[in-house]
Amino acid sequence: MPALGRAGQAATVTTVPPDLGALYLRHRDAMHRVAASVLREAGRASEASDAVSDAMVSIMASPRDVRNWEAFLVTAAKRKALDRVRSAEVRHGGPELVTSAHDRAETTDIAEDVADAHDRGRRAALARASLSVLDERHRTAVWQTVALERPRADVAIELGVSPARVSQMITRALALLRDEMGRREGRDG
Repeated sequence: MPALGRAGQAATVTTVPPDLGALYLRHRDAMHRVAASVLREAGRASEASDAVSDAMVSIMASPRDVRNWEAFLVTAAKRKALDRVRSAEVRHGGPELVTSAHDRAETTDIAEDVADAHDRGRRAALARASLSVLDERHRTAVWQTVALERPRADVAIELGVSPARVSQMITRALALLRDEMGRREGRDG
């Protein structure tokens, strides 16, 4: 039944459009959290702001009469995030084809690559077994500076010596390792 005005005439009821900017400011954090949680599972959490923007553009394009704006905006953001996850770009996208890696297989011998890998593994095992000739301080100096590529100055502080002394320790340790590996290799070969 129409509302009656002062003189008993039917009054026209007009709906004032919502202030979408104010609604966005009030609920953007909730929208972003929901979109980010959906996209995080697909490894695309950085696109949450884009999903929220897509949702707002969609809502501005077709305004609706809504009772609970927070629920409506959060649901819209969630749907836009799900659209991004389901998009063909996500399902069918993959790493870019690097032709140089694929062309390499044609020009190299796979048996040679396997033999090289086996040789590197054998030498690494030999080096590991040869570490027993080093005392703890020399082993630490070599491991920290050569294997972990830490600065000599940092290793020197930990060992309580000067950086120059660390260099001497590394030189001595590598010479001992080389000799021991040669002995072991001569024994096994």
